[in-house]
Amino acid sequence: MLAGIGAFVIPWTTLPRYWGQKAEYLLGEPPVKLYLPSDMGQNSKKPSPEVLAKKAIEDIRVLCNPDMQGRRAGTAGETRTLVYLQEQLEALQLKAYGNDHYWQMFSIPPTEERIINNRALFRPDESDNLRIPAANILAGLPGRNREEAIILSAHLDHLGIYKGKLCPGANDNASGVGCVLEVMRRLVKESAQGTRPYPNIVAAFWSAEEMGFLGSKYFVKKPTIPLSQIKAVVNLDTVGNGQKKDFILWETGDSPLTNKVKEAMLKNGAEIELAGGQGNNSDQSSFIGTGVPAVTILSKDWLWKNHTPEDNISLINEEKLETACNVLYDVVKKIAF
Repeated sequence: MLAGIGAFVIPWTTLPRYWGQKAEYLLGEPPVKLYLPSDMGQNSKKPSPEVLAKKAIEDIRVLCNPDMQGRRAGTAGETRTLVYLQEQLEALQLKAYGNDHYWQMFSIPPTEERIINNRALFRPDESDNLRIPAANILAGLPGRNREEAIILSAHLDHLGIYKGKLCPGANDNASGVGCVLEVMRRLVKESAQGTRPYPNIVAAFWSAEEMGFLGSKYFVKKPTIPLSQIKAVVNLDTVGNGQKKDFILWETGDSPLTNKVKEAMLKNGAEIELAGGQGNNSDQSSFIGTGVPAVTILSKDWLWKNHTPEDNISLINEEKLETACNVLYDVVKKIAF
């Protein structure tokens, strides 16, 4: 087993500083450690104006770069993505909510490629005992009440190199990741000016969503924030394409959170409708049965060129992306301030 794991780890030594610190987790289930947030300002130097002004489209361009290799979970491309996200969170001086600083390490089985509903999908091959390292990444802005949290989330992974072609995943789901980062930057700027949220606001970037929501399922199984403290999860997935005003919503069940999303859409001149996934789903589904209200916001046209090499930066409607950021920001303001 160790030899097999080594076969995956050794090619990734382009990033030895990061994986060297984390290799110990590959030998077993990592212990969950809860990092309680403290006040921002351990470092007296505030985030720079350039950091706070960075926009979601800039993150999307980085995440779609060929160097990221399509961000498939368990690959060197995912590791580069995690390193980039950690750099963004550190630049904002956010507090760690992983079990290894910002990272929540876990392992995934090899996957089988399948075509389901005419889309290329990956599903775990549970018959293979080999396990591959992957990680969620979580960081938060401390609130006035440390016993409550709101999670803003998006999955960081995509298909990687599929049948010899790069799948950049600009809309799925660099768009969601970029929106969460932009909104966190806005909130950090406000916090530095004295406007602090009531609960902790935590950014969570899930791995292995494309393999069956494995990252968010692992978090629910081994939460680094007690589930009883999580008051809402607002997940963004494929929000950057299509008409500026058209969105849909997937939810775990009827809750006041759904109404807050509708109100934020109305405020921004957008429309949202409840919709079933027709066999598709996203990371909000991992919270079913936990008592945690969770929703996923998507573009109404999210399936257009989804899981194809054509899901590149040209697919992003920057006005739509700005609307998605504004909606997420307004939802947070409604439920956390």
